[in-house]
Amino acid sequence: MAEATLFLSQSRYYSPVFNSAIFDGPVRVYFAQHQESLALKVYFRLKERLKSIGDEVRYSGQHLFVMLYPSDESFELSFSGAAPKIAQELLGEDFVFGVKGPLEDEAYESLYAQAEKVLHSWRQEERREGVSASPLD
Repeated sequence: MAEATLFLSQSRYYSPVFNSAIFDGPVRVYFAQHQESLALKVYFRLKERLKSIGDEVRYSGQHLFVMLYPSDESFELSFSGAAPKIAQELLGEDFVFGVKGPLEDEAYESLYAQAEKVLHSWRQEERREGVSASPLD
C-alpha cells in the first residue's frame, strides 16, 4: 500500500489541494477537506456498488485511486486537455479516476460504473492467473 501511495503522490495526478483521503482496501479517495461530505458520499456509493467484488480484489495489490479535484484548474493540471468531467488512466498497475469539480448526482453513476468495470477486470485477471482471493488460502 505505501509503495502505491508514494508512487501516486509523486505523479502528475496528485495535487497539493488534496489534504484528506479515505483508504479502504483497493479503493483510495483523495479530496480537499472542504469536499469531505462529497467524498464520503462517493466512497459509500462506490463501496455499495462494489461490495460483491471488493473482497476478491482486496489482495490483488492493485489500487483504484479516485481523485476529487475541487476545481477545473486543479483537474486540468493533472489531466491536461482532458475534456470529460471524469477522466481515467493507468498508473503502473493501478487505475486513476479524476473527477473535475463537483458533479450532478447522475454524473457520478458513470464513475461507479467505470470503477466496477475496472475491478471486474481485475477479478477476471486474478481468476485466469489462479491467484487466491484470500492470503489464508
